Parts: sequence; structure tokens; C-alpha cells
Amino acid sequence: MGQNTKKRRPSLGSVMTYVVLVLAALYSFWPILVMALEGYQIDLAPLFSGKAVRSIGGVPFYSGGIYPTPIHYIDAIKIVAFPRLLGNTSLIAAISISVALAAGVTAAYALARLPVRGKGFITYTLLALRAVSPFALIVPLYIFFTRNGLWDTYLGVGLAEEVAILSMVVWMLRGFFTDIPKEVYDAAAVFGASEWQIFRRVALRMVIPGIVVTSLFAFVLIWNEFPISEILTGPVTKTVAVGVWSGLGETTNSFMEVSFDDLNAAGFLAWIPAIIVILAIRRYLAKGYSLGTASSK
Repeated sequence: MGQNTKKRRPSLGSVMTYVVLVLAALYSFWPILVMALEGYQIDLAPLFSGKAVRSIGGVPFYSGGIYPTPIHYIDAIKIVAFPRLLGNTSLIAAISISVALAAGVTAAYALARLPVRGKGFITYTLLALRAVSPFALIVPLYIFFTRNGLWDTYLGVGLAEEVAILSMVVWMLRGFFTDIPKEVYDAAAVFGASEWQIFRRVALRMVIPGIVVTSLFAFVLIWNEFPISEILTGPVTKTVAVGVWSGLGETTNSFMEVSFDDLNAAGFLAWIPAIIVILAIRRYLAKGYSLGTASSK
């Protein structure tokens, strides 16, 4: 046939690219890997230090580090505080996402469909707000919440989490509304539908998948959020991120000691829902953000 079937060897540049990518992946996932293994009572430190195997009288023996057991994961689930932390975070996320959608859906539609003055500036400002550090707002929020009885309340913390998700909700939903073909809006207008009817009966129904994806992403942001929760929550409303960091026992109103391995197991268990959600919606996240960028000009 005359075809050259000889395989091409990978170039040095491609090999180095893969090496860099592997090292970057290990660097990113190393804390998660260590946390998961520590919870399973697998300590890698003796292996890396060269002290896993020692010699006594010329006879090698294993000196410790790896004793696999699921007991710490079972203990983490049984600890009274951990299920309560999961419930607290879920309830706070539900409140915050509901408020964000109530305000964000209509705002996103207006920015996508209506002739709003300064539309591009508004949308890029919303995106820029994602770069504002929560630490700039913690002190004013703490003062306001303590004076108005909102500190350590589900409603108060849920409203405070709008700092983390509201701009993102508006930005992403605007992209999904803009993705609706213009002909659909024009057809509805030709049949005499008002702007409110177009929004409620046409556009809103078509972006329901986008609303679901945006809500799930907002849930992940709240699930992982730490600075605001650390300052504005107390024994009643402490979230899973703060609870695992502080030792789990604070929300049980007791002085029960929680082992380091139990904390690692709890931290890994708390990480699993967030990564599952992100992996499930990652294609739609890229679509939502790219549509928002393309439509803001």
C-alpha cells in the first residue's frame, strides 16, 4: 500500500508538557490525596523520609505509617456535629440561592434583552465583583449583623453569602438568556405578547436548565466558602467548612476530643459533594461564562 506505518516518537517539547501537567495535577490534588489517605490511616511521611522500614540486628522490620482502616470515616459520620454541619450548610445555601435567583433571574433577563443603558459596563462590573475579597466586607457585615440580631442565624448568614454568589448568578443567567435565538423573542412579540409574558412564558422556561446549573454552582461556592462563615456563624449555624477546620466538636456543646484522622476523614467526605457537582456541570459552566462574555459587548 506504500503507507508509512512507522510510529512517530513524541518530541521533547510534548514530553515536557505532559511532565509539567502531571506535576501541576499532583500539586493541586496533593492536599486532597493526603487528607483522604490520612483519614484511612495511611501516613506517607515514613515512606518519604525513608524510615518506614528499619533494621534491628540486621533484621528489617516495618516501623509504621500504613495501617489501612475505614474506622475514621465511620467515626466522622457518627460524630453528632458532622451531620449537623452538613444540614446547616445545605439550609444556608438554600436560603442564599433562593434570594439570589429571585433577584438575579430578572436582572439577568433585563441585561440580556432590554435596552439597558451602560449594559456592558454593568456586566463587567458584576464579573469584577467576583475579585473583591470577602475580607473587605466582613467587619461592616459583622457590625451590622450583631446590632440587628442577624449574627448566627440562618437568614443572616444566607443573606451574607449573596456576596459570594449574586454577581455570578446574574452573569451566568445573562449568558443563558442571551443564548435564546432572537427569532424566538421576535415571534412572541409578533403574537402580541408583552415583555413580561415573553419573560415568564417563553424565556424563563427555556433557561430552566441554565438556572439549575447556576444554582448548583452557587451551591458549591457556598459549600466551600470560609471567611464569611467563620465570622458570621456561631454554635447554631456553623457550616461544614468552618466546622471541620475548627475541630467538629464546637457545635455539639461538648468538649469531646476529635482525633486528627477523624478530621481528615470528615474533610474528605465534605469535599466529595462539591467535586461531584462540579464534574457534573463543568461543560455548562464554561458555556455560561463564555456566553456572558460574548454577549456583553
